[in-house]
Amino acid sequence: GRDINKHNMKFVIVGSTGNIGSTVVQVLSKVTDGSVTKITALTRSGSGDKPGLAALKGIDVVDIVECDLSDPASLASVFKDGEFDAAFLCLSNFHGQVTVEKNFIDALVASVSCKYLVKIGTVRCSTAIDSVVEYGRFHAEIENYLEENTKSDDLKWTVLSPNWFMSNHLGDVFGTLPLSPSIIAYPVTNVDAGANIVDPREIGTVAAKLLLQANDPKHHARKLNVSGPESVSMSMVQTLFAEALGRDVLYVNCSTEDWVAGAVKSGFPAWLAKAISHNFNLWEDGGLSFPSSPEVIDLLNENDDGSTSSVRRTMSEWVKEWAPRSPPPASSTA
Repeated sequence: GRDINKHNMKFVIVGSTGNIGSTVVQVLSKVTDGSVTKITALTRSGSGDKPGLAALKGIDVVDIVECDLSDPASLASVFKDGEFDAAFLCLSNFHGQVTVEKNFIDALVASVSCKYLVKIGTVRCSTAIDSVVEYGRFHAEIENYLEENTKSDDLKWTVLSPNWFMSNHLGDVFGTLPLSPSIIAYPVTNVDAGANIVDPREIGTVAAKLLLQANDPKHHARKLNVSGPESVSMSMVQTLFAEALGRDVLYVNCSTEDWVAGAVKSGFPAWLAKAISHNFNLWEDGGLSFPSSPEVIDLLNENDDGSTSSVRRTMSEWVKEWAPRSPPPASSTA
């Protein structure tokens, strides 16, 4: 069996500079009872001026370690040098993701100390070996591997399956709202169709709270949905942006092809833009209209002192935070 010291916990984090992973680090680093003694943030490169990296460098308990996840030997050296109680795995979707995440799982299974893994997956209905969503196939293969390779091992795990991210609308903030006229453009015809979209920071909070249960994981082998607190429609997004910006915002019902072309132009690989675009069919058909799992709600409502108060973020709050950062339309700067 793998022993865990509740009062001297060490975590290894993959994805610590991302929206979700950075929140995991923040929440763990703010635990005040002294139980969290070290957070090892694995990064491809520890140098450079990435904002996420700078934020990590300012946290006392964080140790930034360069590691090539595609190289099992590089991973083995991390686990040889450090004893970890629990691990977090969250990567952006990319070709090669399956190999890299399997490598990390192998390293955890080989580790004598690590007892628990929290992995970020994707929307459950897109997670299948034959999914039309390419990265949904990736996650299905990785999850199957995780299940198969931990059957005879002490390693416990939980997968979090998030809904559409509120932060996906940064494409509106910096892409289409600065146009004249200001628009948001999506291939969703029914502007009143709802999706329970979620702030990535909420997902990170849930993940951190799970990791803190590493000495007694209550949700082993569970795949839990993480959604936002309300149903959000495209007409609601349009209205919230218009109110926050104090000007008209038009909704353009574009074709899927046009949305994919716009995403590629803004820097997405074509395969990924195409895969992401399948979410709009789900949005339209009610496939993203699902709540968080009850266990996730309980975790979000639970505070360190035993009191309960929700920390859930609405789309209105998200828009109020981000809309002011949207550049003004060209015509209004003249």
